Order: sequence, then structure tokens, then C-alpha cells
Amino acid sequence: MKCPYCNAEIEDGAKFCTNCGKQLEEQPAGEENLPDEPPKKDMEKLIRVITITTAMIMTVIIAVFLGIRSFAARKLEEGRKYYEEKNYEAAITALSSASSWGRRDDAGAMLGDSYYRLGMYTDAYRVFEAADVSGNDYALAVYADTCEQLAYQNLSANNPDLAIAYLEREYELTQDERVNNRIKAIEGGGSFADENGNVYNLDGLPEVLVLQDERGNEVYRTELVYDSDEHLQFVKAYQNGTTHKTVFGSFDSSEEGEYEMTVVPEGTEYSWIVEKTVYEEGRVKTKLAQTETSKQILNYSYTKNSDGWLKEETIAPSSGEIAKIEWQEAEYPGHGVLTKDEDTYVIVLSYDSAGNPSVIRVTRNLLETVLAQDITYDENGNVTRNVIKNNGMPFTVWKPALKYSDTRTEYSGGRPVTRTVYGENGQLLARGWYISGNGWLMMYLPDHS
Repeated sequence: MKCPYCNAEIEDGAKFCTNCGKQLEEQPAGEENLPDEPPKKDMEKLIRVITITTAMIMTVIIAVFLGIRSFAARKLEEGRKYYEEKNYEAAITALSSASSWGRRDDAGAMLGDSYYRLGMYTDAYRVFEAADVSGNDYALAVYADTCEQLAYQNLSANNPDLAIAYLEREYELTQDERVNNRIKAIEGGGSFADENGNVYNLDGLPEVLVLQDERGNEVYRTELVYDSDEHLQFVKAYQNGTTHKTVFGSFDSSEEGEYEMTVVPEGTEYSWIVEKTVYEEGRVKTKLAQTETSKQILNYSYTKNSDGWLKEETIAPSSGEIAKIEWQEAEYPGHGVLTKDEDTYVIVLSYDSAGNPSVIRVTRNLLETVLAQDITYDENGNVTRNVIKNNGMPFTVWKPALKYSDTRTEYSGGRPVTRTVYGENGQLLARGWYISGNGWLMMYLPDHS
């Protein structure tokens, strides 16, 4: 070791320096090789530098984050403004920026719809696939129709596999059986026949519908012919294996409305009754009923009170026998008075918890019940069951005059699919199919009563 005073070499553990004679201090055991501690002031300075640097970095990060959020929010509101003004090109530019900078789900519905409205279906599909629009019913409907359009484009371009992929996505969104029928028709090379013999085309529309009795035996069938816009042109009723077909072909697609086609067997012939209902502001405007030989029209008109509630309803048939209903002036009227010719009838209504009319009774002078109707709805407000007991309702009846009918309707993806009509003793009276874009086709059994 060395003397700390004169730097002379001395023996390890010596108490005095042999060169300068000074006394040496003893070092605690184990501390000979410990490094020198930094001065206290240097350590405090280092801590302050680290603290200040960290704070500056966090401030910059927060400022950038808030700036991005503010920019994305401005672009979202700008895009919303353009979207509401139907300036979809400008909306796409702004909403794309909002989506890129963190507002993808908020911008998704408007951005996807903007692309859709411009016919840019591939871009719309990309947006809908990336964004979460699960809580937006309108956006989901646009998303589904985007898949429909892309499927149609690929089918026209002879890309059936890609068309099926888009239709499968649409089916996931809607659970619509028509879409499933389209998939099977494409896979079948142009048409699809189910286990009951019903045949569907590439648009998912039925071309042949088979009526079976309760034992599953075929009674008769109908054939449906459409134009290029998927509107009905002809319906034909016949027995399988026969050449004779009873044809009805008076369909008018010039005014939006919904048909209910009823075919009733009469011996070896079939009678067609086709009723078209046109709506205006959610209420019936006209009902046009046609057979092969006759035509009748019901025209409806309404008046409201100062609160906007229904006050009076007028039904004017082409025969000239006008009927009027004066309703109780309330949002949900509990009763109304029907007058037709010199007769007076009282209508009494009850409602379910959702405000849908669930019980309807029509009496003559509060004594004789001429109509009893009980209606059941699903959670979406769709009628699933309609039980009617008719003891002489005072209107012209074009469809089969059933004294009792229990009509049950099935839905798929929120859309009607089939109906089954039962009699008072539970016997099968008729089966019906909903034809998308056209209306109902009801096929009655020969011995309906």
C-alpha cells in the first residue's frame, strides 16, 4: 500500500509510515475497494434533469394526442354536415380523415352510406367491414344491400364464387331466407328446389309454389312469372302433370303498393282474386280488387283533429255504399262508431303494452257481435297471429268468406316468409308465401270453409 501523506510504499496494515513517520488511520473491513460516492449536489441535479425531461416528453405526447382528437372531431362534424346536405363527395373526404385519425366507428355509418349512394359498393363494403355499426339498424340495412349489389355485379360478371361470398355475408347480417335461396340457386346452376318442390330463381324469388295438404300430399301448384324489374306479370294455377292452367295477369307496377293474391280451387278450375293495397303516410289509400271478370275499388280518406289524432275515416267503394267511422278523439282511441247505409256499428279496441291494437270487437247496436279479432305481435311489432271470427261484417268480401280463421305468420330476419290459415276446429285452410317486392300469395285448399 502507499502512504496517503508522502506516497511512499509501505507494508499493508502498517500503523505508521516508515518514510514520513505519520500515523495512519485504520479503514473499516471491506471498504478498501468501494468506489467513491458522487457528491450529493450532483445527484440532486441529475434527478431534476430527469424529472424535467420526462415532464416535457409527456406534455408533448398529451398535446399531440389532444391535437389529433380535436382534428378528428372537427373532420367528423364537417363530414356530418356534408352528409346531411347530401354532398357525399365532400362527406367522404372529411369522414375518411376522421376515420383515419381515430373516429372510425363514429364515421363508419355515414362514410359507408356515402360510398353506397355514389354506387361505390366496394369502398362501402370495405368501410362497413372495418367499422362497428352493429347498433345502427339503418347502416346494417345499407351494409346488407351493399353485399346484395356486389353479389349482383359479380354474378353478372360470371364470378359465382365471389357472388356467393357476398351473399353469405348478407345472410349473416339479415338471416333473410330469400338470400339463402339465392345462394342455393347459384350453387344449383340457376335454380333451387326445396324438399317440398318449391322452385326459386337466382333472385331468390319463387317460380313454382306447391300447396300440400296436412298429410304432405300435393294438391296443386302455382307458377309465377316476373318482368325484368322483378314485378309480377302472370300467376298460373294448375295440377302437376296437366297442361291446363288458370292464368291471372292484371298487375300494375306504376304505383307503389302491395298485392295479396288468392287462388281458390273450384272443381278442376281455379279462381283468382288479386287485391292491391296502396298506402299513403302509413295509412291505406286505396284497395283495388280484381278477378278474371270483375274489378272493385275501395277509396279511403281521413280527417284529424287539432292534436293530429285520427277523427274520421271514410271508406268509399266503387259500388257507392259509403261507410264512415267516427273515432274517439284520442291518441289511442278505445272506440269508434261505424255507419253504413242505415245501420250503426260500434267498434271497441284494446291495445298491448307497445300500443298495438290487440283486440277489436265490432257490434251492431252494442248487442250483436259481427266481428271479433284478436291480434298477437312479436317484439318488432310484426303480426304473428290474427284470429278472426266473422258473423257478418258489413263489407264486400272478395276473398273467401270465412266465418273463422286463425292466420299465423312466420318471419325470417324481420321479414315475412310464410302464412298458414287454420279453421275453427284446427283444420288447415290455406298456405301463403310472401313474394319479396310484390306481396302475398295465398293458396286455399279445395274444401276450405
